[in-house]
Amino acid sequence: MAIDISQFSEMFFDETEELLADLERLLLTVNIDAPDLEDINGIFRIAHSIKGGAATFGFSDLIEITHVLESMLDKIRHGEDVFTAEHQEILLQSRDVLKMQLDALRHNTPVDTEKAADIKMVLESMIDKSALQPVPHILAVHDDSTNLQNHYAKQFHIELPVISARDVEALIEELSLLGDLTHTQKPGECAILELATNEGADVILALCSFVLDPDLVKVVEQKAAQLIEDDSDDLSFGFFDAPKPVKNEQQSVVIKPELLSLPVEPKKYDPKLDTSVINTEASTIRVGVDKVDQLINLVGELVITHAMILKRAEGMDEALYESLLNGITQLGQNSRDLQETAMSMRMMPIEVVFSRFPRMVRELSNKLGKQINLVTQGNNIELDKGLIERIIDPLTHLVRNSIDHGIETSESRLEKGKSAMGRLGLSATHQGGHVLIEVSDDGAGLNREKILKKAKAEGVPIREGISDDEVWQLIFAPGFSTAETVTDLSGRGVGMDVVKRNINSLGGVVSIKSVAGVGTLTTVSLPLTLAIMDGMSIKIGDETYILPLNYVLESFQPAAVNLKEINGTSRVIFVRDRYLPIIPLHEVFDIDARYKDPTSGILVIIAAEDKRAALLVDELVGQQQIVVKNIESNFKKISNVSGATIMGDGSVSLIIDVSDLLNSHYTRAGL
Repeated sequence: MAIDISQFSEMFFDETEELLADLERLLLTVNIDAPDLEDINGIFRIAHSIKGGAATFGFSDLIEITHVLESMLDKIRHGEDVFTAEHQEILLQSRDVLKMQLDALRHNTPVDTEKAADIKMVLESMIDKSALQPVPHILAVHDDSTNLQNHYAKQFHIELPVISARDVEALIEELSLLGDLTHTQKPGECAILELATNEGADVILALCSFVLDPDLVKVVEQKAAQLIEDDSDDLSFGFFDAPKPVKNEQQSVVIKPELLSLPVEPKKYDPKLDTSVINTEASTIRVGVDKVDQLINLVGELVITHAMILKRAEGMDEALYESLLNGITQLGQNSRDLQETAMSMRMMPIEVVFSRFPRMVRELSNKLGKQINLVTQGNNIELDKGLIERIIDPLTHLVRNSIDHGIETSESRLEKGKSAMGRLGLSATHQGGHVLIEVSDDGAGLNREKILKKAKAEGVPIREGISDDEVWQLIFAPGFSTAETVTDLSGRGVGMDVVKRNINSLGGVVSIKSVAGVGTLTTVSLPLTLAIMDGMSIKIGDETYILPLNYVLESFQPAAVNLKEINGTSRVIFVRDRYLPIIPLHEVFDIDARYKDPTSGILVIIAAEDKRAALLVDELVGQQQIVVKNIESNFKKISNVSGATIMGDGSVSLIIDVSDLLNSHYTRAGL
């Protein structure tokens, strides 16, 4: 029965996306002056893999571009042409066209057909027309008189399972690109292929996987001696005696070292009995994001259920209910382990974001006439997929600002005694339950006087003795820009305020440090995930609220001597050599509290960005792990609230938005 391969198209799209990302990375790292042959071969393999997959699904647009790419790259890797900066540029543009065509197939987005045609024409002009050969002719019937080419290093005997004629033709077309191929098949039996090639069995199986399960394919490599039909042929090249050929001896190819495969004689294919079939069991499996999210949601419900059971078990006689209580404890441990495993499925390396910037840095630096070396560190640091997707735009703004405003031109840098090439750094590190992402440059740094002058012109109130850190925060104001001219890169004042707002919405913090003439460092702190967090339960009257634990510094009951009133309307507390404003939460949420006097209640010190305050609460309930539930999807945005969670007793508690709370209080107080 024929297999409907359309069901595998999504897998092809995902794999091609990854291949195009690898292609861009290879092209940007290849040494133009002395290109590594392995890099060229890697680029060729990517083009060939995309073409093979596209041919399986009949995506002709992708096939046309990759076919010409193959021809051009084949000349380079065989020494018939030299890889130059011109090749690099046209390959990058070809990659963009392939991405555009892929998006059109996947998301039904428009295609610039003129651009695709232009790229194809340029590619064809860079190679001899003789190199643009059609797909090699494939023998439909095995002919014993046909001699295999001796210039190929390997010969494989390939047995396919019984599949449709269409699938056999597709495989023959692809495998023939690897070398000389002959084919024989009787009605109702498996197809037998003989392939002379320089590639390995893993490449053969990779091509087969586009059409059928590679576990069902038998690939046996024949010894090179079998290619010699005449014992008198001298392969010693004058240096050593050529070995005598051994007829009809085969050996199985072992892809994985842990698998053993014994030599076998050719026989009728039977996947249940044939121990020489190469096991290509995949080490990964593709799962839709929606399924992962559903799993995480169910795990969250399990965490809530465990909290409910634990709440009901409070006060039970430990001696009488020892087994039950031990079971609840074990359930809690298993729930936490399951939760960590489920969350790890959504974690992705920050390299997914960082890999976008080499191309952008290259193009913008060329456009601005600057020399910039991009250095990345911590590429393997993992972050939740949802955060990965939403941090791309803020980081893009920061990188563009460093290129446009920070790093000087080569001439200017040389005049200042710096190297002609500027340095732009992207790094990621773990810090507790957060990830710190740093964007640094060794450019001119921020101009304090210029920022202050612009802020005053915009009517921003500036106090005397304002610190550098406070000055740098001014650039996050909406519409703020010190650019003297508006370009397509900057000057419109729609960048840094968006950066701060987006990062704050993720529960993150952005800060800047800069030294004139030395450079600028922008640090973004983000939580590892937004789905589950550690929180502190606080009580105000009869209501329980959650404070995200990463914003909490300390808690205490203050002494009256450390309290002061300001204008009879608000109070501050003296803590660790500084005064902090007191925010009575019962006033924020308009509820009745037991303690309205700070000396009777408890103060919780919170911090976000460069702001700190003391929250007045009635009681600290304790710390626990909470599952975050989105309120806005079913209701509306609530001031000073970022979400909700279900407590162990089944009640719902609101999660306080610390950043929003501090910003609104500081704004009202004019701080």
